[in-house]
Amino acid sequence: MTSRKSRQAALSVEADAIDVLVRTKLVPALARELVPRSIPIGRLRRGLERRLTVVSAPAGYGKTTLLAEWRNVLLSTGVKVAWVSLDLDDDNPSIFSSYLIESIVGATGGIGSRAQRLLRDRALIPLKVVFDELLNELDAAGVELFVMLDDFDRLASPVIHDAVFGLLRYAPSNLHVVLSCRATPALPLSHFESRDQLVRVDADDLRFDEQETRAFFDRVAGKALDAASLERLRAATEGWVSGLQLAALALRDESDENDAARVAEQVGNARAGIATYLNENVMTHVPDAIRHFLLCTAVLDRMTPPLCDALTGARDGADCLEWLSVHNLFIKSIDGGREWYRYHALFSQYLREELALRQPWAIAALHRRASEWHAGRHQWPDAVRHALAAGDFDAAAAWVEACAMKFIAASDVRTVLDWVSRLPDHASKGRLRLRVAHAWALALAMQTVDARHALEAIEADIGAGRLGTDDVTATELLAVRSLIAALSDRSAESLHLGERVMAAGPKPGSWIEQIGQTTLIFGLSYAGRIDDVLALRARAERAAQGDVPLYANVYRRNMSGLAEFVAGRLHDASKTFEAALQSAERAAGRLSAATALSAGYLSSIYYEWNDLAKVREAQRERFQIAMQACSLGPLQRFMQTAALLAFDAGQAVRAHEILDEADHVACGRQWLRLRVACMATGIRLYLKEGNLTRANRLGHALASLVPAAPPDAVSSYVETWQIAQSAQARLLLGDQREHDAASLMAAVHEQVAARGFDWLAAQAATLRAAALEQAGHADAALDVLAQALEYGQRNGLVRTFIDEGAVLERLIARMQAQAERFPQVSAWYVRELAQAFDAHRKSAGVQAARSETAQTAGNLSAREVEILDYVARGLSNKEIARALRVAPETIKWHLKNIFEKLNVTSRIQAVRSGLALDLPRSRMHDGDA
Repeated sequence: MTSRKSRQAALSVEADAIDVLVRTKLVPALARELVPRSIPIGRLRRGLERRLTVVSAPAGYGKTTLLAEWRNVLLSTGVKVAWVSLDLDDDNPSIFSSYLIESIVGATGGIGSRAQRLLRDRALIPLKVVFDELLNELDAAGVELFVMLDDFDRLASPVIHDAVFGLLRYAPSNLHVVLSCRATPALPLSHFESRDQLVRVDADDLRFDEQETRAFFDRVAGKALDAASLERLRAATEGWVSGLQLAALALRDESDENDAARVAEQVGNARAGIATYLNENVMTHVPDAIRHFLLCTAVLDRMTPPLCDALTGARDGADCLEWLSVHNLFIKSIDGGREWYRYHALFSQYLREELALRQPWAIAALHRRASEWHAGRHQWPDAVRHALAAGDFDAAAAWVEACAMKFIAASDVRTVLDWVSRLPDHASKGRLRLRVAHAWALALAMQTVDARHALEAIEADIGAGRLGTDDVTATELLAVRSLIAALSDRSAESLHLGERVMAAGPKPGSWIEQIGQTTLIFGLSYAGRIDDVLALRARAERAAQGDVPLYANVYRRNMSGLAEFVAGRLHDASKTFEAALQSAERAAGRLSAATALSAGYLSSIYYEWNDLAKVREAQRERFQIAMQACSLGPLQRFMQTAALLAFDAGQAVRAHEILDEADHVACGRQWLRLRVACMATGIRLYLKEGNLTRANRLGHALASLVPAAPPDAVSSYVETWQIAQSAQARLLLGDQREHDAASLMAAVHEQVAARGFDWLAAQAATLRAAALEQAGHADAALDVLAQALEYGQRNGLVRTFIDEGAVLERLIARMQAQAERFPQVSAWYVRELAQAFDAHRKSAGVQAARSETAQTAGNLSAREVEILDYVARGLSNKEIARALRVAPETIKWHLKNIFEKLNVTSRIQAVRSGLALDLPRSRMHDGDA
C-alpha cells in the first residue's frame, strides 16, 4: 500500500494545479531519422479533397510515423493540423472531447474556443451540442484543417463513435479527419465511401519497398548492406517496418554480411513470436542496467527522467532514455524538448508481458510509485489512474479527495463522479471530505435524488460516530442540502435551510456562504419576501466570488432576478437576467449552461412582451443546452415559450415534440412543476387544435398529480397548482362548462393574488374573464379583466391577452368602447392591445400559409432543394458547383437564400431543417443510401 507518509507529502501543498490534459499527447512522437514515404504520402494526398482518411494496419507498420510525416508536409504548405495520441484512458466522452477540442484550438490559434468553453459545463452539456458548436466555428472560419487521431481504435465508447460520426457527417468542406487504427474503426465507413469522401491506407500501402528499405538501413539503422542482403530482409519481413527494425537491432553488432541471411530467416517468423525473437536476438545485446530500466518503466504510458528514477530507485533515467534513443530501441520523444518519451506500442506490450511473466509481484509497487510521483506534482488524473491500476484504492481515494473540490470549482463534476464510481465503498466510506465533494458533484449535475441519498448516508455515519466533523463541515452539509432542496423545487425547505446556513456564519465570500445566499433567495422569492431578497442581493454583490463555479455563480444571480420575476416586476427582472446573461457570455461564451439559465427566464418575459425577435435570439442554438443543463425554473420557461413559438409558426408536431422532450427530463429529475407545465401547455395546444380527446386524457393524468385543494403554505408549489388548475379550467371551457370554469378560476385568482404573485394573478384573472364572458356575465368579465389590465400596463403584458384568442379580443374591443368605466386602465394600452390582436391575426394567416408551403417543399426552389441535398451528402461548395456546372459564387448565393428561408445560420442547421421538412431529394441521387 502507498505509505501514509508519502501521501501526506504529496498532499502537503494545496491542490491548485488542475489540468486533466497531458500536453505531450497533442504532438506526435519525434523520430531521430525518418525514411521519406513518397508512395503512401501520395495516397494520403487524396485526403485533401475528402472528408475522412483511415490508416489501418497491424502494430509495427509505421502508422504513427507516416502520419507525423504527413503532418509535416501539410504544415509546410500552410495547412493547420491538430493531433491527438489516444490511449485507453481517453475512452471517455468528456476526456476525448477535451483533447480533441484543445488540439484544434491550439493548432488554429483559437478556432473552437467557444466549443471549448462549453466543456466547462461538461457534466451537463451533451457531446453533440459541443461538436455542433465546433462545426459552426470551423465552418465560419473557413480555415483548412486536418485533425489526426492516432490509435483511434483504442476508443470503444459508442457515445464517442456516434459523436465522431456526426462530426464527420456534418463537417464543412475545410475539415478533414485522419484516423490511424490497428483494425477497421467502428464507424459506418460505407456512408463516406459511397460518397467518395473516404481514403483508405492499409498494410499493403505501408510496406517498405526496395528503395525505402535501403534508406532505412542507411539512414536510420546506420548499417550499409548489399542489394542481395537488403532484398532478403525485405522479402522476409514483407516490408514490415518493425521487422526491419528488429533485423537492424540484430545486425548492429554483426560484421559478416552473411549474417543478413540468418537474421532474415529469424525475423521472418518474428511476428508469430515477437517476444521470443526480442529475447533471443535483441535483448541479449542490451546491458543489464537498461533491461532493469525497461522492466521498471513498462507500466508507464509516457516517461520523463525524474519519473523513471522514481520507479527504478536510481538516478540514471536521463542516461537510460538517451541510450535507448541513440540505439533506436523502440522509443520516441513526444515533445519538442525531448523531456518526455514513450515506447512503441508493440514494444510496450512486450515489456508489460515480460514484467508480468518475470516479476508479477512488482507491478502493483511500480504503479504505486508512479501514482505517488504524479500526486506530488498534482497531476491528479495520472495519480488516480496508477493508484487504481495498483489496486491501491486508499491512495486513489486520497488523491480524489485532495483535488475533487478544485475540479468541481472548475465545473468538471463529471471527472469527480467518474473517479468516485471506480472506488469501492470501503475506500471512500471513512473520508468525509471526499463524500461531501461527491454530494456536491451529484447536486451540481442535477442528480438530486442520488445527491440526497449520499447526503443522508453521510449524516447517518456522523450521527453514529463513524465519521468525525466540525462546525464548518456541518454548515457545508447544510449548504449541500439547501442546494438539493432548491434544485428539487422545494422552496420552503430551501428557505429554512438557507436561513440556517447563513445563521451559522460561514466565511464571507466563501462558496458555502454564496450557496446559502442562493438557496435562501430562492426560498424568499416564493415566500413573497422580495424586500429581504433585495437586501440579501446587495450583500451578495459586495462579497467576493471566490472559487464558486461559473454555473453556480450565475445560478445565484438568476435567483436574485427570480424574486422580481415571481413578484411580477417584469422590467426589473429583465434587467437582472440580462446582466446575468451578459456576465455569463463574457465568462463562458454564448453557448453554455450558465447562459441558458438567464435565456430561459428572458424568453418568458420577451414572449410576454410579444418581442418575438428577442425570444428567438435568446433561444437560438440553446435548446439542447437548456434541456440538459437548465435548472427547473428557466427550463420550464424556455420549454413553454419554445413550444408556443413553434405552434404559432404552424409547427404543431414540433411543439408537441418539445413538450415531450421536456417531460422526459422532468420525469428523470422528478420535477413536478415541469411535468405539470408540459401537460398544461399540451392541453392548451390540443384544445387549439380541436383535439379534445387528447386534451382530456392529459387532464386526467394532470389531476392525479396535482390535487384540486389549494396549497396551505406560500411556496413554489403555488405556481405548480396554479398551472394545473388553469389547465383544468381550459378543459371545462372546452366541455362548455363555462360557469364551472369561471368558479374555478375565481378561486385560483384569489389564491395567487393573496400570495403576491402578481403576474400569475393577472394570467388567472384573464382566463377567469374569458370564462365569465363565455358564461354570459359580460360586465363581470370586464371588471375582472380590468384588474389584469391595470397590472399589465405597468409591466408590458401582451401575450397573456392575445393568446386567449377571439374571446379576449371581443373583451378588449368592449373595454375600448366603455373606457369611462375603467379610468384605472389607460386608453393607450387598450388601443395597443387591440392593434396587437389585429397584427397577430394577420401573422397567424401568414404562418398558416408558410406552414402549408413547408409541408411540401420547405419554401425552397427546386434548385435550392437540389443544393441542400448535395450539402446533406457532404459535398463542398466547389464540389456542388462542379456537379451543377455553375460557379462556386452561385452556390454561395443560393446557400444564403436557403439560410434566410429556413431561418438558420449554418450548413448543419440547414440540413437538419430540410430533413425535418421532408424536402424532396435530387433526382440524380435517387436510390442512394
